[in-house]
Amino acid sequence: MIGVGVDIGGTFVKLFVMNEHGEIFRQEKIETDYSKGAKGFIAQIGDYINAIQQEFPDQRVAVAVGAPGDVDNQKGILRYNPNLKFKDIADWPIAQMLHKHTGILPCVANDATLAAWGVYESDLKRHGTNVLVVTLGTGVGGGLILNKELYQGSNGTAGEIGHTKIADIATGPLCGCGARGCLEAFIGTIGIKRRVMEAVMDYPDSVLAQMVNAEKDFKIEIVSRAAAKGCKTALKVWEDTGHYLGIGLANLVLVLDIDTVVITGGVSGAAQYFLPAAKRVLASQQIQTPFKRLKILVSQNPNIGGVGAAMYAIYRAHKDNEK
Repeated sequence: MIGVGVDIGGTFVKLFVMNEHGEIFRQEKIETDYSKGAKGFIAQIGDYINAIQQEFPDQRVAVAVGAPGDVDNQKGILRYNPNLKFKDIADWPIAQMLHKHTGILPCVANDATLAAWGVYESDLKRHGTNVLVVTLGTGVGGGLILNKELYQGSNGTAGEIGHTKIADIATGPLCGCGARGCLEAFIGTIGIKRRVMEAVMDYPDSVLAQMVNAEKDFKIEIVSRAAAKGCKTALKVWEDTGHYLGIGLANLVLVLDIDTVVITGGVSGAAQYFLPAAKRVLASQQIQTPFKRLKILVSQNPNIGGVGAAMYAIYRAHKDNEK
């Protein structure tokens, strides 16, 4: 069996073709083309899948699509996403459109959810019973493995850790979703940038301020470069990031009794600077039972979304065959 994983992003789409043994036959990274609209975009993805079917005529091809935003995983519909710039999408029926184009009915799920499956299969080798995967980037997403199964909830929205509230919903910082007090507003790259700019104003002579002012475009790696030079201002930014992350993790671990947390996404590259503070928050919890055996790991595989989608396509196809 061949699995095709499609990881849709606002800027790029990653496509992976794998077999049941985890071997990658193809991997592509193409620009998200808005010029032909949503239908033209889906046709482009469909053409790619059809080419794979022609390349492997003797094998079943299964497809899974990771889409950013609010996904109806039962119907394969992207209900809402503020970051995709297609003008002709409203309740975007991705599964139906791809089925019409390719003859394959794909699994469609939130991209962070399928990244979680990729971490579980590829990084953890299915070790761990209850796993939380947190993706740290522009947004903050999450995926859950509960009792060794991918958990998507009643509406397909499980794992939205970024929009759990850790501050006052009236006075907390504004999140990209339009609400206030979300975890994402503190530890997503936009939230980190806001705190960096505040620090630059407060400490204009710091190494961080000098590096930020010297760069034309702000990139999160600047904070890590300044931290590596021992800049106290940069280190404080990361310490605060870890503190807020720790609050979010503590809430979920207390609710779900998770045994493994895996941090991934672009911001995870700075884990050495922010994880100690997060662990201090977890160690400070009054109820310690769910934290005593908790493992916190970091995955820096930049392709885990596409890999997870391909692996989940194969997994679901086998599960369907068993019915």
